[in-house]
Amino acid sequence: AVVAHKEENPLYYEYFRSFFAGNFGACKARIHMLEKCINPDADLQQMLMKMLASEDEKLMLDMRRLVVEMGDYYLNELLCRRLFELDSDNLEYMDMLGLAVDYQGRYKEAEVFHHQCLAARK
Repeated sequence: AVVAHKEENPLYYEYFRSFFAGNFGACKARIHMLEKCINPDADLQQMLMKMLASEDEKLMLDMRRLVVEMGDYYLNELLCRRLFELDSDNLEYMDMLGLAVDYQGRYKEAEVFHHQCLAARK
């Protein structure tokens, strides 16, 4: 059953691979993030706006990890932009933002972020 699911839904299989490997701590964190996303009474846009207004970097990093693994590069960019707004000196956030725009094919914009990261690391 697991192999069949892997072939039918490779993104979701990869997301829960740690569960299949017995890493229940990582799985628990992912399920916690999914539970935040699937509240049937929640308005998705309102929830996203609330998250983007938050200063909870761990929450945004966890959500970013989830949306990247699910292949939603637009939401990834929004979360990366917010993280970078919160801490513009954080080179990891700048690099993540560069990758986020790169994943969407905006290579010139991504190049600017990557060059800024390299210059700051010198």
